[in-house]
Amino acid sequence: MKKQLSNVAFGGSWSEEILNTSELLDALDVIAQAADDCVERDVRSAALEAALTRIQAKVGKGTELCDQFRRAIAEPNHGLRMQNAQQAARRLRLWCGPGS
Repeated sequence: MKKQLSNVAFGGSWSEEILNTSELLDALDVIAQAADDCVERDVRSAALEAALTRIQAKVGKGTELCDQFRRAIAEPNHGLRMQNAQQAARRLRLWCGPGS
């Protein structure tokens, strides 16, 4: 996406907004996938942490919501882990705003 937008000579702020939205959506997708997979395996990874860090930097209340997600995927009970992780992922998506 960044490469495509670099070819636009008059991009202005809308091109930066598209890029930020795209990065945010990518991060939310990584988080949602982790929430779906956490019952089967340990989903903690560098990619997930990068996604959570990106959300923390861009979203008000991001730190609190990302910490909830981190706690959820560390839950020892399989059923509760998935339930709490999916709920935290939904909250993150809601706080990221429309289109996310």
